[in-house]
Amino acid sequence: MVLILNVLFAFYLRSTFGGLVLQRSNSTNRIVGGASVPAGRYVPYQVSLQYLTRNREYQHFCGGSILSADRVLTAAHCCQGLNPQRMSVLAGVKDLNDSENGTRSQVINYEIHPNYEELRTSDIALITVHPPFELNDATIAAIEIYNQGFVPGDVKVTLTGWGLRLPVQFPFLPDSVNYPSVLQTMTYTTITNRECRYKGITDLTDTEICAEGFPFKGACLGDSGGPLVTSTRHGIQQVGIVSYGLFICGVFDVPDVYTRVSEFNLWLRERISSSSIKKL
Repeated sequence: MVLILNVLFAFYLRSTFGGLVLQRSNSTNRIVGGASVPAGRYVPYQVSLQYLTRNREYQHFCGGSILSADRVLTAAHCCQGLNPQRMSVLAGVKDLNDSENGTRSQVINYEIHPNYEELRTSDIALITVHPPFELNDATIAAIEIYNQGFVPGDVKVTLTGWGLRLPVQFPFLPDSVNYPSVLQTMTYTTITNRECRYKGITDLTDTEICAEGFPFKGACLGDSGGPLVTSTRHGIQQVGIVSYGLFICGVFDVPDVYTRVSEFNLWLRERISSSSIKKL
């Protein structure tokens, strides 16, 4: 029965991709164990990928991170098959209902890694936007990519995003899906790839990294493509991109899977000039 419900839930989320509606919510339940980013604080590298609907309204569908003034990092599965002319990137906001105070740039094109295989490897894409963002280090800023080798287990990491929050109500109808308008944040830890395979992600590759916390804590639909970061002696650096997870978000003791960005430094360098990217 649980398996059937999970399959139905996954089908629902996939089939209603183009019809998600952002709504204000008074619920105290945050994105699978997270909390709203506090007033007065920003996550300046975090962006919202948005798609122009048939009603001529932009709707959030994935997250991303700013690498340079005109380049945004996200997951390949966030871009695959989409028309870039209907995509935009919103930066400089915490509340998606406050988009007029942010900066919106149109997507010119995107490049998906040639080795990308869904739920398998290389879930990474690079988006080019225009006009370029005006970086100010306060509300809009680039993030450094972690390039200090293989991230081990038991590293404290932070996830941010506008993804689905619990509780998820039955039946799975658009009006009952609990999306936040305010950016959510949560902290948990990485685990080794060996431990991640033992916990059910059997096809994990070295291009991926896993993280987990307590039950009811983790990434969910709408967080995809967003950044997983850690604090280093060089400052905040991005170690992962939200890729996928098994079962209903955060409900079972199964890790979240992220693209391990350090494995793609060369691919990114070849596409972004060294003068425009922040210490890649």
